[in-house]
Amino acid sequence: MKVGTDGVLLGAWADVAHAKRVLDVGAGCGLISLMLAQRFPQIHVMALELDSDAAIQAQENAAESPFAMQVDVVEGDFAYFALQDDGRTFEAFDAIVSNPPFFEEDLLPPDGARANARHTAAGLNFENLVAGSARLLCDGGTLSVIIPKDAQLRFHAICNRHGFSLLRATDVRTVIRKAPKRVMLHFVKSRSATAEVLRDEIVLMQDGKRSAAYANLCHDFYL
Repeated sequence: MKVGTDGVLLGAWADVAHAKRVLDVGAGCGLISLMLAQRFPQIHVMALELDSDAAIQAQENAAESPFAMQVDVVEGDFAYFALQDDGRTFEAFDAIVSNPPFFEEDLLPPDGARANARHTAAGLNFENLVAGSARLLCDGGTLSVIIPKDAQLRFHAICNRHGFSLLRATDVRTVIRKAPKRVMLHFVKSRSATAEVLRDEIVLMQDGKRSAAYANLCHDFYL
C-alpha cells in the first residue's frame, strides 16, 4: 500500500501538537510518520509496520528525509506489541495515529500483504487497535484515525468501551453532491472529557480540481 489520499489526509489533519512520543500503527511506507514529523518538530515517531517489505521501504524513506532523527521504523505486529501480557514495561505514548485496515468482505484478495493491509479479518482490527491504544497511551493521550463513514458508530462504541472520548470528527466528501465516504476521528483517553465535539467536513474536489480547503490542508506537502 503506497501513498494514498487517506494517508495524506490523516497526516495533514491529525493534531499531535501536545505530544512528544507518537506511535504510527500500520505505518506502511512511512507517509503519515514523515508528515507528522514535518508538521511537529518536537515529536519523535515510532512507525510500526507488520510487513517486512513495507518496513524496509519506510526505513529507507525516513533515512533519506530531513526528519530521520525524528522517526524510528519498527517491524512488528501491533497485536503482540500492545496486547501481550508478558511482563514488558514501556514508556507510554502521548499520541497514536493510524490509517487502519477497513475492508471486511468475506472474500480476501489473494495477495497476503494486501490482505493484511486492507482487511480487518486478516490484519489489524478495530477492537485490537483501540484496546492496544488504551494500553499504550498515557492519560490524556490521543488517538486519531481515518475510517469509512459507515463504520463510525461502531468504532465510536468500541472507543467508549475502552475509555476514550471523541473530540473532533471531520467528514470527508469526494465532491459536495456525494455523501461522505470517510471520516477522521480524534479521541482522547479520558472518560471525564466534557468538551463539545467539533464536527466539520472537507470536500476534496471542486470543478475537477482540488478544492481550496483540501489544497490549504495539504499545501505543505503537494508540489
